[in-house]
Amino acid sequence: MKFLNKINLRRLANVAAISGSIFFGSNSVADAAPLNNDDVWAFREAYVSQAPNTRVFEQDLTLISTSFHLDVDSKAQVLKDGSFRMGGQLNWTYTNLKNDFSINTVIPFYIEQIGNDMTLYVQRKGKWSKMLLPGLPSGIAILWKSTDPKILNAVMDAVKNIEVLNDTPDLRTMNVTLDGTKLANILNENSSATFANLSGDALDEQKRIFYRWLSAFRKTDITFTWTVNKPSWTTATAVFDLTPIMRAYAIHILDESAAGRVVLTDEERDLLDAIGYYSELRSYTTQIKPREENFVNLPDKAIEAPENDNSLDDIFKEMTSVVER
Repeated sequence: MKFLNKINLRRLANVAAISGSIFFGSNSVADAAPLNNDDVWAFREAYVSQAPNTRVFEQDLTLISTSFHLDVDSKAQVLKDGSFRMGGQLNWTYTNLKNDFSINTVIPFYIEQIGNDMTLYVQRKGKWSKMLLPGLPSGIAILWKSTDPKILNAVMDAVKNIEVLNDTPDLRTMNVTLDGTKLANILNENSSATFANLSGDALDEQKRIFYRWLSAFRKTDITFTWTVNKPSWTTATAVFDLTPIMRAYAIHILDESAAGRVVLTDEERDLLDAIGYYSELRSYTTQIKPREENFVNLPDKAIEAPENDNSLDDIFKEMTSVVER
């Protein structure tokens, strides 16, 4: 269990959820087709023109493995100043293959980012806990919200291939591939401030997790299908498959174990094998109107909750127990 806590399911879920809001997806690394200048311009026009006003998204995420299933149903809200909130439910289903029974757990959650600080709030057995999310989740959100020309141009430079699938006066749909190595470099450069509140062993551990994710990105090009509302230059939908980046992350840890750099139990190795070869992670994002009923508001009890990095330990235990030999 000790190493599995470092694998960090909550980080995996939130990277995927936040990535969905950013309209990033994944696919395996492939040779890039020559870029079509008209298609590049179509992407640049849509990307740079994204309105900085308050935006609200519905975000659906599904993680399916051989013996567990995670559904994330949520809404995400971004304010004009870049402040970010997400709220919804984690629906967790665990199947005990030895004893042939299933358990379903519904976990209310919120994510909030103000400046460089991102916090996850979860409710377990009627009580709220919170935990910091430095590194990749915060870095992705910062990259997404930035209006800094340097960051915008860096993302444009990472574009490897673009295909405009449909273009009407109202909507533009594109398949876009980003170079995973270049994207990892952008995230690395713009995530350092998210570790400011950590020190000592906690800082070292979170940076190790972060660098494993960057290694996975460098082995995986990033692809997404993006539909933009042209009159408002806002995201209408984003559809993507995060399976390859998740698998690359799990396989990277297995390779570290084979090289003797980390020590895994048999259960942890079997779980990583399932995630690295048999599991799927998919997401769908839809932008909705920024009406008051769609805004994300944190409960007072969540805001006042104590910090607890062990709030999801029972989920980790279930993940490993179903793969016991």
